Amino acid sequence: MSLTLELRGWEEFRRFLRDFPIRVKRAMEEAGQEASRLIAQRAKSIAPKRTGLLRDSIRPSLLGVEARVPYAKFVEFGTRKMKAQPFLRPAISENIGKVRNIFRTKIEDVLRNGLR
Repeated sequence: MSLTLELRGWEEFRRFLRDFPIRVKRAMEEAGQEASRLIAQRAKSIAPKRTGLLRDSIRPSLLGVEARVPYAKFVEFGTRKMKAQPFLRPAISENIGKVRNIFRTKIEDVLRNGLR
């Protein structure tokens, strides 16, 4: 009695495994950029608009969202003399489900496209 085992698609699977880290990294970068744009857009819409400088300084960055005026942290967190007017934290909180979906979808796309 003999047993024969034939593996089909082994080379394609090896290529998938070899390229997987690169594809995931690229997908995570794309997801991060998309999520940052979403959060920055919402933060701009809820930021206090006294002069508009704070709102105009909010931008997606490589690692998240930034507000580039020096007083942004005082507006977000407040001071002893000024009540906080958060704009970044609420933007994140309101969009956390969408951000999760962005990352999940990107990873699913990598897996789905790699296994075809």
